[in-house]
Amino acid sequence: MRNHRPLAGRELATGVLLFGLVVGAAACGSSQAQVTLPKKAPDARLARAAPASPSQRQLVIAAYEGYWQATNQAVNSRDPAAAKSLLTSYVPGTAISGLITGMKMLWRRGEMAFGAPVFHIVNVKMTGRRTAAVHDCIDLSHTGFQNRKTGVIVGGLGQSHDYLITTLALEHGRWLVTGAIPVVQSCAY
Repeated sequence: MRNHRPLAGRELATGVLLFGLVVGAAACGSSQAQVTLPKKAPDARLARAAPASPSQRQLVIAAYEGYWQATNQAVNSRDPAAAKSLLTSYVPGTAISGLITGMKMLWRRGEMAFGAPVFHIVNVKMTGRRTAAVHDCIDLSHTGFQNRKTGVIVGGLGQSHDYLITTLALEHGRWLVTGAIPVVQSCAY
């Protein structure tokens, strides 16, 4: 334990001097320098740069990742009309009723989605002029379904290193997820 004794004259003077130096240094840094700027030309304008358009690869990845998010939101909506609206931008119209049928089973059991996958995209292959495949060493270990009322996890979607190939097709200007194939192959990230 420290002994609290009054400061001696020399220690007090040193403390006051240090405090004064700190305050003085701070005050010196706050003054504004007088600088003369060059005159601006009257017609000087900033050049407008057009934003770069995303590449096909970037659009495919955005659609792939958006599909996962939209699917979780659709499951958690517990409403067929809302689910359809959420999925329309990510899957072909012909696939929506099948997905909603599966969601209705989850809803009857009182389940909802939890978590989200962690993507580790290995590559994106353009498999045709209007088709692509995303190869992902996806981490699904913290993604699945849980009981809506109790929060108890009732099922997971996969492991931490699942090799998944997801196919997409360009329809009406949008990349839509058309299928997913789990591959029995080790992957690492």
